[in-house]
Amino acid sequence: MKKTFLLLMITLSLASFAQGTRIMYEYKFASNLEKKDSLETELMYLDIKKDGSKFYSRQKFVSDSTRDAYFKKQIATGSTNFNYRGGNGGKIGYSVSKSYPDFNIVLHTGIGNSRFSVKNENPMAWKILPDKKTIDKFEVQKATLDFGGRTWTAWFSQDFPFQDGPYKFSGLPGLILEMEDSTGTHIFKFVGSKKFDEVEKIEKEEIGSTRGGIVVKTFGVPGGKEIEVSEEQFKKQWKEYKNDPVKDTRQMLSQGNMKLTLNIDGKMMSEPSEVLRAMEKNQREEIKNNNNKIEPALYP
Repeated sequence: MKKTFLLLMITLSLASFAQGTRIMYEYKFASNLEKKDSLETELMYLDIKKDGSKFYSRQKFVSDSTRDAYFKKQIATGSTNFNYRGGNGGKIGYSVSKSYPDFNIVLHTGIGNSRFSVKNENPMAWKILPDKKTIDKFEVQKATLDFGGRTWTAWFSQDFPFQDGPYKFSGLPGLILEMEDSTGTHIFKFVGSKKFDEVEKIEKEEIGSTRGGIVVKTFGVPGGKEIEVSEEQFKKQWKEYKNDPVKDTRQMLSQGNMKLTLNIDGKMMSEPSEVLRAMEKNQREEIKNNNNKIEPALYP
C-alpha cells in the first residue's frame, strides 16, 4: 500500500511539472574581457513544457511584448503614425529552444539586421563527478564539460524531473541549478521556480497586454523571419559582418527608396555617407567591446 501511494505521488508530481514550469536563473557575465571584474547581471527564464523548453532574457521578453502591444494597438486603430522609441531590451538578445525527447537544440540570435536559427551540432560529453553540495534546499552533484570553446562546471539536481539547464546545456540526469565557466565570466545561478499559471497573470499585468502573435518588422531592429543556417554558415556570416558591419544598410540606401535619419548625441544625420560612417563606427565599437561571447567557437 505504501509503495502504491509513493508511486501515485511521483506521478502527480510529474504531471504537475508537465503543465509548465519556469526556472529562473541569475546570469552574471562580462561582455568585455577588459572589464571582467565588474560583471553585469540579467534575469533569465527557462520555460519547460511537455514538448520542450525555451531559454531567454526576461527583460528582452518584456521589451518585445511592450513593443508588439504598441504596434498592435496602432494598427487596430488605423493609425499610420508609428513613433515607437523602444525601451530597455536588456543585454541578452539571443534565446535557445530545445525539443523533447530528442533534444534538438537551436540558438536564435541576430547579426546586424538579420536573424538566424542555428542548430547545435556538438554533442555534450559530460563528466559526472562524485562531489555533492546543497543549493537552496536541493542536493546537487558536480559535472564538468568542454563546450563551445569553454570549460564549464555544472551542479545538477535530480529533485527536478528535467534533464535541462540554462543556455544549450542539457543531458545530465537532472536539472542544472548552477553553471560557471573556468574564467568566471559566465555564471548561472538558480533563483527559483514557478508554475506557468502563477507567472502568466503577473506578466499580463506588467505588460498591459498579451503579445497577440503580431510580427513587426522595423528597420534597424533585428526581427522578421529567421534564416536557418548551419554552424559553419553562421561563422561565415559573422566574419563577413565583422569585415563590413554596414553592408546590408549600404545596399538598402543605394536603392534610393529609403531614407535613414540618425540622432547621435543630439546631432541629426540624414546624408547617406555620414549616416553610414556613424553607423559603422558604432558597430565596430560594439564588436570590439562585446568580445566575450558565451560560445566563442561560434564567433571566430
